[in-house]
Amino acid sequence: MSDNNEFKAQEWSYEFISEKVGSDPVEVELSAPKEALPLLCNRLDLHSIESLEAKVMLTRNAVNKVIHVYGEIIADVYQNCVITDEPVRERVEDSFESWFSEPNNAVSFTKAKRERSVPIEGNEHPMLEEVDDPETIVDGKIDLGELVTQNLSLALNPYPRKEGATLESRASTLSNVDNDEIYDNPFAALKAWKADEKKNDK
Repeated sequence: MSDNNEFKAQEWSYEFISEKVGSDPVEVELSAPKEALPLLCNRLDLHSIESLEAKVMLTRNAVNKVIHVYGEIIADVYQNCVITDEPVRERVEDSFESWFSEPNNAVSFTKAKRERSVPIEGNEHPMLEEVDDPETIVDGKIDLGELVTQNLSLALNPYPRKEGATLESRASTLSNVDNDEIYDNPFAALKAWKADEKKNDK
């Protein structure tokens, strides 16, 4: 089952009406539209995105009415190598889950959980897990596009590296770059200044 895909200018929004989740699970397949990809690249600091797709399953708890969202992400992206700054292709396959509740239900559910929890010191209570402290549904909609974007950012390789790239290759690359280009990096400018100072001391 799919829903109308609403594209917002700032990035990517796919708003799903929470009332559509009843006693039976609801499956939604979504993919980021081409016009959203440059905006997502800017937000996630990516060189480019070839594709971003997700399959999401929504189920509602019959007792507390909390909606459980389980999703699987598949994305092909290009990240900048941490050594050479060249584009590196990455295949991202990851899963995530989250919980949502209507405003009134979320407040009463969280309050009940906190009242039942045992204080650890004085009036303090242990931090609740997300399943026990669901996010509040805004205007009757769950933004699946934003949820996928947030979880994609967590799944990205924090240190993408081009095959065969070494610190030596980085140094070689920098040696062929004009000083004016290097000075865009304040640390590179400081290094060059120190080198000039040593020459002047001789």
